[in-house]
Amino acid sequence: MKSPAELQTFFETNRGYLQIKWLHRNRTLFAQLKSQLAKGEVEKIKPGLYRKVGVFSATEWEEIGKIVPEGILCLQSAWQYYELTTHISAQFHVAIPHKKKLVLPAYPPIKLYHWSNPNLEIGRIQKAGFQIFDIERSVCDAMRFRKKVGQEMATEVLKTYLKRKDRNLDKLLRYASKLRILKVLQTYLDIGI
Repeated sequence: MKSPAELQTFFETNRGYLQIKWLHRNRTLFAQLKSQLAKGEVEKIKPGLYRKVGVFSATEWEEIGKIVPEGILCLQSAWQYYELTTHISAQFHVAIPHKKKLVLPAYPPIKLYHWSNPNLEIGRIQKAGFQIFDIERSVCDAMRFRKKVGQEMATEVLKTYLKRKDRNLDKLLRYASKLRILKVLQTYLDIGI
């Protein structure tokens, strides 16, 4: 018989989280999980994902990485992460594969964007516990979605990026070409934004 300590090991190894698939259909561990849920020691984040109460050490970004493992932080979330905007979004913006379906928890608020696979790979990077588009890709997305997010926000993102010492204009232009917004970006750069 598996001891409660083994269930605890699953939580500790995964920084306070447990995915139901890790239990390998072990009835004893399922019963222990159910017991801990009833006692309020564990909370259900979404179907198949649980978190130990009081053991929350992950950042908000890492929590999104656990809730949407295939997701990539994008748009306003990426702009906030890279400090490209002063706007603080009320929700997390996450890109996922085009036909992927997910059940999301009520909290934290997450807005999903279904993007095609080639676009998901451009500028995708792995951080500790989550995925995000790199800074140049995030700037390109501001230009791509300028009509949806507003010209003012798109311009703020680009201006802030251009002031950074770590900017990489070659990479920015290369991404803009792949995302078919090179002319738009060059227009903004030419007018001296």
